[in-house]
Amino acid sequence: MPESLTHAWDKIPAPLRARLAQASTGWRHLALTGAEALRLARAGGDGAASLYALTADLLLWAFGENPLFGPLAVEILSAPDLPLPDAARDALSAVAAHWRAPGEQAGGQAYFERLAARRDTERLADFLSGQVQKDPAGLYWRDKALGLALYCGQGALADALETAALSGLEAIPGLKPVATALTAQAAFLRGDTVRCLDALARLKMIFGPAFAPARAGLALLAAGEDTEALPRLRNALAHAPWQASLALATADALTGRRRALAPPPGPALILLYTWNKAADLDATLTSVFASNLCGARVMVLDNGSTDGTAQVLAAWAGRAGENLLRLDLPVNIGAPAARNWLAATPEAKAAEALVYLDDDVDLPPDWLQRLGAACKAYPGAGVVGCKVADHQAPHLLQNVAGHLVFPPELPVDRPELDFQSLTPNPFRLLDAHLQVPDWGLFDFIGPCASVTGCCHMFTRAALDASFAQGGGFSLALGPSQYDDFERDLRMLAGGRHAVYQGHLRVRHRKRSGIAAQGAEAVASNANGNRYKMQTMHPRTEVAGFISDQASLLGEAMAEALAVLDRAGEPS
Repeated sequence: MPESLTHAWDKIPAPLRARLAQASTGWRHLALTGAEALRLARAGGDGAASLYALTADLLLWAFGENPLFGPLAVEILSAPDLPLPDAARDALSAVAAHWRAPGEQAGGQAYFERLAARRDTERLADFLSGQVQKDPAGLYWRDKALGLALYCGQGALADALETAALSGLEAIPGLKPVATALTAQAAFLRGDTVRCLDALARLKMIFGPAFAPARAGLALLAAGEDTEALPRLRNALAHAPWQASLALATADALTGRRRALAPPPGPALILLYTWNKAADLDATLTSVFASNLCGARVMVLDNGSTDGTAQVLAAWAGRAGENLLRLDLPVNIGAPAARNWLAATPEAKAAEALVYLDDDVDLPPDWLQRLGAACKAYPGAGVVGCKVADHQAPHLLQNVAGHLVFPPELPVDRPELDFQSLTPNPFRLLDAHLQVPDWGLFDFIGPCASVTGCCHMFTRAALDASFAQGGGFSLALGPSQYDDFERDLRMLAGGRHAVYQGHLRVRHRKRSGIAAQGAEAVASNANGNRYKMQTMHPRTEVAGFISDQASLLGEAMAEALAVLDRAGEPS
């Protein structure tokens, strides 16, 4: 009788299960997890052979997520004891051989970095296309061109960069599998399921036994072809029971959670605060009032704006009537104070559900019911949040379920802080979602430590409990950045956790990546607030949060695997 997914998962060493339950995607995250698996395998013991096989699978999946990156290929090949298929080893060797990074003093590299710092995407595109033409067999500049194409989203510039990155790639000796994998990804991101499936069918075992079948199932799931998708996903899990993210997404599809809707618990109030973003606010309110609000009203606090915000709010008051409540302040009091002010209004105190929104988001029509469904699934949650995607390139994710991590080599009981460092207590949220386009591996509902304040919902009772324990959103973290994260940490200390609704995708106009690099004042404020936040919570406390988090994620995985096992063996 075939082994159950639950039994196969339970055989994986606990430290690896903890990492994989946080995310089973993100090439850097998988590469680090693979390195830990390899260390355990080399320690010997009865399960060494299984651990070597697991290491190979993890690293090949990481390679599949970033197949042009030569240093990763070199790193994988540096472990000769890994049981890699010959075809995979050949592809890795070809990528390693064709990776030609410019030297530190190379003018081309310096020019590229200057353009990137200025966010000059058009000149960057011309430069990268030219570099690929100069060295068509080299992968370094192709990799940069593909990264910029993903960042640009859709349109002529993205198409030109993608062409530069992929044109002629399969003709380079040994790189045909790489070209095929990237062709499948490009088709998936365009919604061309037929072409995506055709390319994936030609990949075979290059990136491990489950990589192509899993992506085929995810592509079908994204296209709404659940009946055809589910057998493929379950077959992929049979070959890669370590794929926790895939298990969670598949279980939600099987149970109907993927499409579940429910009103928010009791009367709801939607809260926004804004400052000098009139056009963004207008677009946000357009999507809010075009959605199913389930009887909720909207309250907007104008933080002393000096642009056209007052006119935007006046126009919307005329359209929405009593469904729009307006507060006007003479100065910008910052995000934490604005959140606290809104929560203290009589209307907010009378509501049973409070939803905070940023003033630069686009919402789907059923967004509030999606949050309601997650709250119904986890009625004791301290806060419910969502998946946040880049507005211009919605396949790039900005925020998902927030899981706490910090470097394990640091002793958790060290009392002193290094005030010369910007990381006095270097905990952070896992960033696996930033390392790969969105293939659907974050499409599930589940517990986490924190969710983004871009769009999150509280029950009144949960927010009151949080405020009673440690006050409201911290004024020390004004004017913005990390105040929502720090409040979530105090919520954890009070015994509640966050819940992530991965079936709600909110598109955010504020860009990340290259666009953020030039925002010097914003970056400086964020760094300062991160420093302050890290001093507010002792390392021992954060270690306790991480331990509790592992238990919660373990319970969520057990539930998902039980659903999959009950559904029957893979066909």
